[in-house]
Amino acid sequence: MVAPTTVPAEPTVRTRPTRVTVLVIGGETVRDRVERAFTDEGTETTIETAATLEEAVTELETDGIDCLVVSLPRTATSADASEEVDTAIETLDTHLETVRTATPDLPIVVLAPERTPALTETVRSYDWTAVIERDETHTRLADRVHDLLERRRLAALSRRSLASIEFAGDAIAIVDADEIQFASRAFAMQFGYEHDAIAGTSWQDLFTDDAVCHLESTAIPTVAEGWRWTGSCTGRRKTGATFAARVRLGGLEDGSLVFVIEEADGNDGSED
Repeated sequence: MVAPTTVPAEPTVRTRPTRVTVLVIGGETVRDRVERAFTDEGTETTIETAATLEEAVTELETDGIDCLVVSLPRTATSADASEEVDTAIETLDTHLETVRTATPDLPIVVLAPERTPALTETVRSYDWTAVIERDETHTRLADRVHDLLERRRLAALSRRSLASIEFAGDAIAIVDADEIQFASRAFAMQFGYEHDAIAGTSWQDLFTDDAVCHLESTAIPTVAEGWRWTGSCTGRRKTGATFAARVRLGGLEDGSLVFVIEEADGNDGSED
């Protein structure tokens, strides 16, 4: 086996958009709070409003909208108010599903009195969605929106990059939060998956236990320090069969990992 090698990754430059268009669900107080959050950090912002999320979903024109900001009712102080908050969360879930169907990559920030378990569970199932406590609007909203927009930009770039390398036949995948987000057809075939079925698979499922330990203890920390890592380990196909794999591992600006896999000569597949 060839020993692992590390090379410095190319530096990336993170830029913020100079102009952002935000659709705000809520009254004038919420609108003013959102506008101040962006004004203070220097981004030119266009604020559009809708009285309710239902109204926004019914008449939603997402062209030109960079982010949706939804404000939930204040913390419950009575049984009736508590029921109102629960109903608002259920309504949010329903309307988020509608928005996601129409615009799956539209960033959404939910302003809430507090992060309750029910709200966290609701939002967790939707990509590009974040929760900020209402009191944090001024200090965190603009940064959170920019973070979501940057993730969306990098995701789009990743998709375009993967589409371009399909012609070269490289077996490559983008991994975020330990799950495969995008994979080339060659990568899916390498591990015995249908191309449309590999997204959402944990990268750990694609390697033996020893290989996972090796990558987690050596390769990933190397990438986290801004380097690229190359080495050999044992891949595991969907059928359970193993193969010797040559792995190149790099990182993206948002913390995602880039796996490039080549089947190595030989059958032992042992780790370096």
